[in-house]
Amino acid sequence: MTGGPRAGSVHDMLGRSNRTLLVIAGGVLGLNAAGWILYLSYARSLSAGAAYVGVGVVAYVLGIRHAFDADHIAAIDDSARLMVNNGRRPFGLGFFFALGHSAVVLILCIVVGLTAGALSGQRLQLFQDIGGRIGTLAAATFLLVVAAFNFRVLGQLWRTNRGLRDGSLTDADAMAQMRQGGPMSRLLGPLLSRNLRSSWQMMPIGFLFGLGLETASEVALLSLSAEGAASGTLPFGALIALPLLFAAGMSLFDTIDSIAMVHVYASTADATQQRVGLNVVMTAITAAIAAIIGVVYLAEVLVREAGMTTLSPVASLSGHFEAFGYVIVSIYAVVWASALLVIRRAGRTSEVASAAHLNPTSAP
Repeated sequence: MTGGPRAGSVHDMLGRSNRTLLVIAGGVLGLNAAGWILYLSYARSLSAGAAYVGVGVVAYVLGIRHAFDADHIAAIDDSARLMVNNGRRPFGLGFFFALGHSAVVLILCIVVGLTAGALSGQRLQLFQDIGGRIGTLAAATFLLVVAAFNFRVLGQLWRTNRGLRDGSLTDADAMAQMRQGGPMSRLLGPLLSRNLRSSWQMMPIGFLFGLGLETASEVALLSLSAEGAASGTLPFGALIALPLLFAAGMSLFDTIDSIAMVHVYASTADATQQRVGLNVVMTAITAAIAAIIGVVYLAEVLVREAGMTTLSPVASLSGHFEAFGYVIVSIYAVVWASALLVIRRAGRTSEVASAAHLNPTSAP
């Protein structure tokens, strides 16, 4: 009689996951619809439409492009790893991270629109300087702490994988160990494992990441808004449509990233050893990425604040985060596709072995 409640709990979990996905999808679609409707309404009615047509597409593409920055991918994927390890399904991580990040750009675009470009000079530079310091330090701290926690998880997964291979652990033991904490969880738990419980908590983290305004995408969008405000040809609503489209494009792909990574880490493949092996590979990749990007950000802080020019080559790598992001996505795609092939092959092998056990052939 134990099968009934267990099946019911599984159905309940699947139902909650489906409802969460529907809510997140509704949020992403709603943001996209709001941005495009507002933009198109002004694009059709403005007398200066020729100068405005196409700008919305540029803002949207800039948002998509920004979603592939390496710091976005590292923050979302590592947070997904931590929350899945604690038994959660944070499908909305990317959506809320993008909302927090784009809120900085939206606020600045509103200020630019209200002040008719007055912020585009020394005041904007001052905000970028202050925000850059806060944002870079916050990003470095978050990524390095998350990387440390993921390396702890990697060690645990490695021991579990080894136990499965040498037969000292059963599948049930392995799955139980994947949920356990260790000494590092007691050290870092209050900051991450215990506090990062819901997807919405990525909003303030995304906001801190956005304070620097260091990417070409954000600067280009602010330049478009400042130019339109200063020229006086665009009304306030038309200017606000640009950061909304930027947020829409970024949230779409950040959300896709978080949903994909939750499915990767929470794979329900029957072959436990293949699942643990996949988690070892993916955790190693995400921890290494977070550590590398965190070190680059920390080098930026040390070069700028402490004058440690010997770290300038490391700090300069931040200018290539977009290209690095595309490389990361490609690596994930290759690893995940390879894992699917291995798991399917393992599933077929298991079916053949089970059939042979149920229908043994007669000895010759």
